[in-house]
Amino acid sequence: MITNIFSYSSSIVILSIAMLLVSCKNDIKNVIKVQEVEKLPELLGEEIYLRQSEMGEINISVFAKKFVKYNSQNKKLTEFPEGIIVVHYSQYPDTLSKISANYAVNYDDKEIWEAKGNVVAKNKKNEILNTEYLVWDQKKKIIFSDKQVQVTTPNDIIFGEGFESDEQFENWKIQKVTGIFTLDDNTSE
Repeated sequence: MITNIFSYSSSIVILSIAMLLVSCKNDIKNVIKVQEVEKLPELLGEEIYLRQSEMGEINISVFAKKFVKYNSQNKKLTEFPEGIIVVHYSQYPDTLSKISANYAVNYDDKEIWEAKGNVVAKNKKNEILNTEYLVWDQKKKIIFSDKQVQVTTPNDIIFGEGFESDEQFENWKIQKVTGIFTLDDNTSE
């Protein structure tokens, strides 16, 4: 009788382990499925034009060929994989500044934008910033880069590494100036 109980008990234990292993396989498959769903974008768009306004006045316009918005637990961002143009207005349609790039990403929770690849910013003073990487911190209301930059003013072309400015690109400074070329409009013949 004790052998039968032992045999019966070991059968139950083996059956329980088998069921646990089978249920683990299903749980792993479900976990993988959930992870795959979280990788999918929440929203896709092509040829978009967005406007942001404050108190009825348009202050920012965004143009992009394509955008992809993710809103999962692990990934909350909006990508602009084919480039972006952002225009800031003093009073629509008077432009304060304009930024374009080959790629951009907006980290929604952090209020941080990153622009990469052929980044060009232009302000109302006709000054132009060229770099390969630029960050816009909306909370601090600044734009900055730790990469090489070139700023072209009506009088000079300034090269350097590192850059910081207000978000309208009006009050700017280059961290490490590596060269300055003065443009001379008065050439004698």
